[in-house]
Amino acid sequence: MLIVSDNLNVAHRHVAKALADRDAGSIREIAHNVSLAGADVIDVNVGPITLGADEAIVWMVDQIQTVAPDVQLSIDGLTADAIIAGAERASRKPIINAYYVQSARPEDLKGALIPYAAEKGLEIMLPAIVGSGPPLDPDERAGQAQTMVEMAMAGGIPADRLYVDPVIVHLGSGNGQDHAAAVLETMRLLTTIFDPPVKTIAGVEYLSQGAPPQLRSAINRVYLAMLSALGLSAAIVDVMDSSTMRDIRLIKGLRNESLYSVSDAELK
Repeated sequence: MLIVSDNLNVAHRHVAKALADRDAGSIREIAHNVSLAGADVIDVNVGPITLGADEAIVWMVDQIQTVAPDVQLSIDGLTADAIIAGAERASRKPIINAYYVQSARPEDLKGALIPYAAEKGLEIMLPAIVGSGPPLDPDERAGQAQTMVEMAMAGGIPADRLYVDPVIVHLGSGNGQDHAAAVLETMRLLTTIFDPPVKTIAGVEYLSQGAPPQLRSAINRVYLAMLSALGLSAAIVDVMDSSTMRDIRLIKGLRNESLYSVSDAELK
């Protein structure tokens, strides 16, 4: 299981403030800490920023790479231009995260991001979003994922470079519980649709947004275990949560993805 750090997402107020203030020290400290905590990938997420998004994402990439040069990046933003600017700055091949582009400017996914990823040999994350969000019906969710995968493959990206995101919704939202069940059923469907298979990724950290801070880890970790049993390939998580990282070590061992050690069960 690939571990993707959510800790440098501007949805976190301290990250948004550090970006707005161009506080390099704060961004570098977070990047250094998540690297030490075991992140395989850092999601560089400037969210819905439009004005100056290109410069903002390049600045973020520069700060992260100063202290974590060996960690792969995934690049997410509202515009294809911003994502491409960040990807061009990355020292290692990044992963393209199309979440915000598919939400707001889906034409840019087909017209810009897929051709760019195909040309550069990059992996890309494809969220099962229609309009402003994911369908509640699992069949429709899986159908949207299939449409996006077919579009990406037609654009020259092979299946082994594709991540499908069934899109987790906050559990505390109006129909969050129904969406949580729908994501699980979508994951089951995805295993039957694609040949050759694609990879899957889920923003596990987003499930508990809005819940009391002391409860978030438990909510996320139970759902992570459920998704892992359905073959989840990559998880977007808070890598500074030692309990989550312990669970991931155990999941990887129990799925025979790493050599198990009893120390995997220790909090570190």
